[in-house]
Amino acid sequence: AIAESIAHHRVLELADSKAAKPYALFLIGRNIERGNESAENIKKQVGPFPVYFEPCDLSNYESVVELKGRIGQRLLEEMGGDKDDNVLQIGTLVNDAAECPVKQQFVFRPRIDKHGAIASEQVDKQFASNVLGYHFMMKVFEPCFSSDISLDDNGTKTKPTHIVNVASNWAGNLDFNDLHFKLRSYDNDTAYRQSKQCDRMLSKIWSERLDGLALVSACHPGDPCTTLSKALGYNMWSAAPSRKIIEMESPIPYLCGFGSVPLATTGGWFDGGTNPKRCRFGSMAKDNKRLFDICESFATASK
Repeated sequence: AIAESIAHHRVLELADSKAAKPYALFLIGRNIERGNESAENIKKQVGPFPVYFEPCDLSNYESVVELKGRIGQRLLEEMGGDKDDNVLQIGTLVNDAAECPVKQQFVFRPRIDKHGAIASEQVDKQFASNVLGYHFMMKVFEPCFSSDISLDDNGTKTKPTHIVNVASNWAGNLDFNDLHFKLRSYDNDTAYRQSKQCDRMLSKIWSERLDGLALVSACHPGDPCTTLSKALGYNMWSAAPSRKIIEMESPIPYLCGFGSVPLATTGGWFDGGTNPKRCRFGSMAKDNKRLFDICESFATASK
């Protein structure tokens, strides 16, 4: 639903002008069958707009690095361009990866210690996908962000990269001493709350890191009935996600840079409207930096 909304608005935005560079929408996920089906459905809904699916395990840093290369190559092969051009520019990045296993699952990920040595570490899967995945996408694609993405042929109409980190107002319970629930009894609800707090904290520190280059926002996406909400036992009687719900009940299109009034702030937390609200996690500067450094320590290749 989020991807369909973005494609719809992008088609409208480009309707009256020829873009200086070709634009495309990439859906990223693990499930190849569902991903390709979603891409085809979006094409049918929004008309002539290039929509692709690329498989990737966002919780794996090496996988995200490979993803960036494949996207750039695909743009060259299918949309033309010179290999020496900076083909890959990100106009909008929406981080929406989330999973919520009822029974705890672990993955092993390489991590650099303070001495520079790399070792494999057991990581809670929900933390790996919901937190590390967001960080990896912003880190790997940072060279593709720009303060002046061209929207027309002569470059007179531009806007910065817009990054939207889908978080939640159901956030909290972060424990730096037990991020992976090896001491605490695992509860998928508590693990989810922790991961969404982390997403809001990462949004704040990334907004500072990318200041002048991109606008970074975190938001609550609304309350539809999804696979994730059902895993938590919430929104059981709500409607399924749709483009209408995204556009009527969430700030996501606005935060992506669509609409008559441009987004003018970065680092904001949005919950139920287009005005940023106070985020109690955003002011935790030392904790935000601590979390950033932890995520950075996992941004490495295997030995």
